[in-house]
Amino acid sequence: MAVASHYDPSKREALEISQSKLARLADVSRFKICVYELGSGKLTEEEHASINRALSAEAKRLRTLAGSFMRRAEVPAVAGTSVHGGQAA
Repeated sequence: MAVASHYDPSKREALEISQSKLARLADVSRFKICVYELGSGKLTEEEHASINRALSAEAKRLRTLAGSFMRRAEVPAVAGTSVHGGQAA
């Protein structure tokens, strides 16, 4: 069995997601994540893998969202309309 990469709490912090949200996404208890981050607990290899998958999926979701936002921001406004498509005042 391949050893999963251990969960690095700085990745959660960089994505600015809470322990609670990570727990929901990874299906691992928030308590276990909290205790692990404090250095007082251990996670199983499956829990590490589940957390890493959840973090990767969240990072991908945020990149997609940012890309979508950037594409919309690059579309030039048509004269006489607002950014939201209504008539200019």
